[in-house]
Amino acid sequence: MSDVYDLYILSLKRDAETAWRLAGSLRGFRLPSGVALSDPGLDYRRVFVDTGEAVPDDDARERLRHSRFLALLCSPGVRENPALIAKLGFFREIHDGEGVIPILTEGEPTDVFPADFYRQKTVRRILPDMSVEERVDLIEPVAADLRPAPSRHHWREMLRYETVRIAALLLGLRPDELQQRHRQRRRRAVAAIVGAVAAVSLTAAGIFLRLGFVARDEGRIAEEQARLSVEIARRTVRELPEEFAGNDMALAFVEEAVENARSELDRLGLGELLSEDGGGAS
Repeated sequence: MSDVYDLYILSLKRDAETAWRLAGSLRGFRLPSGVALSDPGLDYRRVFVDTGEAVPDDDARERLRHSRFLALLCSPGVRENPALIAKLGFFREIHDGEGVIPILTEGEPTDVFPADFYRQKTVRRILPDMSVEERVDLIEPVAADLRPAPSRHHWREMLRYETVRIAALLLGLRPDELQQRHRQRRRRAVAAIVGAVAAVSLTAAGIFLRLGFVARDEGRIAEEQARLSVEIARRTVRELPEEFAGNDMALAFVEEAVENARSELDRLGLGELLSEDGGGAS
């Protein structure tokens, strides 16, 4: 019997990089502590990636048969690729049409989803004259979105978001609950990193300031050292919050770390030097 996979990722060769990055993100995702699984045997890290575009042979069928979910990366050309459609059809036949996760990598759903991804729904509406109007709507499945983004940072955020959603689906969890726990864990990590950066930067500036004042009568070197130290402290306090301004989760912790650092410099009698018009080092 073939190995059991939690997720079989199927894609065109053109989407191979996205397929492997998604696989790596899932394998590297760490489940937040305190998350209870209904079945301890469930996992999300056993992932197989298929970008071969070859017709399904016995090995492929065996892997598909023993995969719990299939993620199909959808982009132009998927509909016309007989190998991908055959593998998709085999998986859906074995799993009673369930367990398929569409993932957009390019284009719009109506242009790249296989036609049988859509289901028809008849909608009836009562008109003012009490007659009944019927309309048939096409309902498309909810898809993950890994299409190109304005920046690599934005795309990495999308990948992290979709990784949590897919992991939740594979584990039978509510995606919003897992997202919330994941955000809480990231806040703690960001707080630790930002606090360390601020503490190191401002403590170093404070030490140089103190040394600069002790030695300021020894000439221009000490004076320049103190001047640069003041500039380090000012720039850290000003630019660190600006750096994280677009990240609401991190910004609050940045501001808290900066405020703590200000308090410590005030205790040393150096707080007024952080203002743009504060005392100099002359």
